[in-house]
Amino acid sequence: MNMHFRSTLRAELASLILILVIVTLQGCGGGGGAAADVSCADTAAGTYPAQATSAYVLPYSVGETYMVGQGNCTNSSHSATVNQQFAYDMLMPVGTAIVASRAGMVVAVEERYSDGTGIPGEENYVVIRHSDGTTSRYIHLTTLGASVTLQEVVVQGQIIGMSGHSGNSTEPHLHFDVGDGPCTPHVDTDCRSLPVNFRNTSPHVNGLLQGQSYTAEAF
Repeated sequence: MNMHFRSTLRAELASLILILVIVTLQGCGGGGGAAADVSCADTAAGTYPAQATSAYVLPYSVGETYMVGQGNCTNSSHSATVNQQFAYDMLMPVGTAIVASRAGMVVAVEERYSDGTGIPGEENYVVIRHSDGTTSRYIHLTTLGASVTLQEVVVQGQIIGMSGHSGNSTEPHLHFDVGDGPCTPHVDTDCRSLPVNFRNTSPHVNGLLQGQSYTAEAF
């Protein structure tokens, strides 16, 4: 192996390690006013499904209202570089009932971890696969906070768990996203988040807006 090749290989490995560290360490939470990624937002504009016919409803109970702490396309944990540009962080107290945004089958459940540790990889979650092959993820649930089991078929609006503050989380909230395939429960590079609107709340053409509160209406 010649010196030039070894040097190039070391540089490529260093870059890969840096990317993996960034993906692992990025916290998920309210966003703290995370700045918008204008390029990402401009590219995403017009790609969202029509709200009125969306297959999704807000992932919390009808009549309840919560704020979007971090929306789509931010220069934080919801950036295009980690394929999470279309994720939402919805601020809510620990123990808030979470409902299935869309019907499907439960394909992953974790509920053993404690709230408030801030440790990446110790997120509690429920993951649901839909009939078109997409996957919705409900992450940072509370300890023993899952209300469903593996391979259980759930209907839209069914309670599937309780929100929390587990894993790599900066404050109590629900991380919700929809992936384009059989996504793993954690941030990964082999699954892209998809633009999502919700048909049971106030108008939002290009996704829910960061800093705005949304009430779940009957559907």
